[in-house]
Amino acid sequence: MGYLSLCLRCYECVSRLGPGESDPCLNGDRNQLRRVLCIGPSVCASYHYQSTIPGTPTINHITRGCQSLRYGGSCEDIFNDLRSKGEVLPGQHTCATCNGDLCNATNSFKALFSLILVCTLSGILSYTL
Repeated sequence: MGYLSLCLRCYECVSRLGPGESDPCLNGDRNQLRRVLCIGPSVCASYHYQSTIPGTPTINHITRGCQSLRYGGSCEDIFNDLRSKGEVLPGQHTCATCNGDLCNATNSFKALFSLILVCTLSGILSYTL
């Protein structure tokens, strides 16, 4: 991935959804997502992770937006930074980064599984132990 210009535009949203819930952020609805101009060298990113706490429903966390290159331009770089701060919860994680204007709105995170990164609970635990 090449380094990018300072004028990258990305879709931006944050959602926290319970089982069976859906919204424009999860679905990547381009007509309803906010468009932002990234500040500084960035990539567009889409994250989805599921947090599971025993005895409670699974929560889906979805975030789309600009990701500063100071944290790295790949999902592996970004998750390594989050892990080092203890900010990644056990669960299933998917992430995709891209470097074109408004490139971070896919119709479904299901497509991201084959694109970039899937971290499972066992992978996260083995990394942190």
